[in-house]
Amino acid sequence: MEHWTIDAALLAKMFKQGTYELNRNKAHVDALNVFPVPDGDTGTNMSLTMNSAVEGLMKQSFDTVEAVSKSVSKGSLMGARGNSGVILSQIFRGFAKGCKGKETLDSSDFCRALKDAADTAYSAVLKPVEGTILTVVRKIAEKAMEYEEESLEMTELLSLLIKRGEEVLDKTPEDLPVLKQAGVVDAGGKGLIFILKGCLAALEGIESDMDSLKPETGHAPAQAVMNTEDIHFAYCTEFILEGNDMDGQALKAKIQQLGDSMVFVQDEELIKVHIHTNNPGVALEEGLKFGMLKKVKIENMKDQHSTIIEGAHDAADEQPAEAVIPYDEKYGFIAVAMGEGFVNIFKDLGILGSIVGGQTMNPSTEDFLREIEKCPSENVFLFPNNSNIIMAANQAKILSERNVFVIPSKTMPQCISAMLEFNHDADAEENLESMTEALARVKTIQVTYSVRDTTFDDMVIQKDDFLAVSDGSIKGVGKDQREVIMKAVRETLEEESEILSIYYGSDSSQEEAEFIAEMLTEAFPDLEIDVYEGGQPVYYYVLSIE
Repeated sequence: MEHWTIDAALLAKMFKQGTYELNRNKAHVDALNVFPVPDGDTGTNMSLTMNSAVEGLMKQSFDTVEAVSKSVSKGSLMGARGNSGVILSQIFRGFAKGCKGKETLDSSDFCRALKDAADTAYSAVLKPVEGTILTVVRKIAEKAMEYEEESLEMTELLSLLIKRGEEVLDKTPEDLPVLKQAGVVDAGGKGLIFILKGCLAALEGIESDMDSLKPETGHAPAQAVMNTEDIHFAYCTEFILEGNDMDGQALKAKIQQLGDSMVFVQDEELIKVHIHTNNPGVALEEGLKFGMLKKVKIENMKDQHSTIIEGAHDAADEQPAEAVIPYDEKYGFIAVAMGEGFVNIFKDLGILGSIVGGQTMNPSTEDFLREIEKCPSENVFLFPNNSNIIMAANQAKILSERNVFVIPSKTMPQCISAMLEFNHDADAEENLESMTEALARVKTIQVTYSVRDTTFDDMVIQKDDFLAVSDGSIKGVGKDQREVIMKAVRETLEEESEILSIYYGSDSSQEEAEFIAEMLTEAFPDLEIDVYEGGQPVYYYVLSIE
């Protein structure tokens, strides 16, 4: 089947089929995680981002490739999860720039749009790393520009570009030694290739069952938990408005008076509103004064069931949420947390906003925006507590109109240390500086298990071995968990280390944690060692050394 141009309908099919192909292979992408630990979620994050990207394409048709690409860009931006998802959203944002003003794409247009995609993705990353998805998309774009002046059939062009992408992907271990040590190629780059192969399949006339695009159960968006008796505004109301030259600020001023927990996102033609209110009808009437309603969803949170108009049942919003605690007027704090113990510790420190997430369940940009709008404080501090979530937090900061500060914490113990540095009498910038500096004083060891046989840093690792990982390095591996912990602590300790905190997870007991504490006290008598319940999944123990 030959295509010399791509119209709106065909481009939509390409994105859908690309999503299908990624969903079908996400476990394969997850398995390419450098460390053989059970938190490899690049494929899952990219898949969830793609599902969000094509959501709009599943519900309506478009007349131009500009409209299709804009819908995909917006959907991927709001649903971006993890670093791979955020980068993917920026690729689509750049592609949408290349489609601006176009009804169809010929081969030259397509090549230039890919160049815009690569440039936008690179510019979004503060310190681009070669040997990643960025390298793959850049090399594909460079190859595309070699064909810019030629008139090529689209199937032939995309086949050539995928071939180039696979060649680059195979060489990513040469750019990143860590990939070579683990014997894998870059997971994000592999995910991109699967998407492009799906796009090619659509060009070849393949159209798979789109029900396969629905996210799997168990991947509900991360969110805070509330007791229903504490809900002051009963109806979770969401709607999207479409129109030209809509006065977003005027609408926002009207809507925010009707309740709380407002999320307000606007681009050139659309406004998305989320608010908890007792008067959903009034909110919709106000919206109609500014634009045309495109989607409405109203949920009675107290009854824990949804009334949905033009939309799919959203199971994530049914989760009970946690008691509403008054925020400080000047400062509010929101942290990503996994484990009831850590959530309670954060509350004790003054972190009243929690987003359930972390390893294997990265919250999306929209999850951050929703929680930010719940916080009425003048200054809002975000703690991602995972290196794979920092980009999504920063994306939420950019999109939010609030005064948001991101503390780039990579672990939950770093968050705790940063909060201990907080000074209510200091201004926000001073706190940002001191709290960020505190992160470097914490070394975190996370104890889990291997999901596959591999060799890393000359260490032979077998499936189900215990692993102790710290700051991107494997500090201990073996069959005996206690020996692995002892080795990791010994290698991580520094002369000035004074405090060691042990947080035991959901698969560990307090008794065993206290035994490990006694063992470490005997080996390191000068250390002050404390045991806490973390309740975290995936990791048996999280150890903090300061």
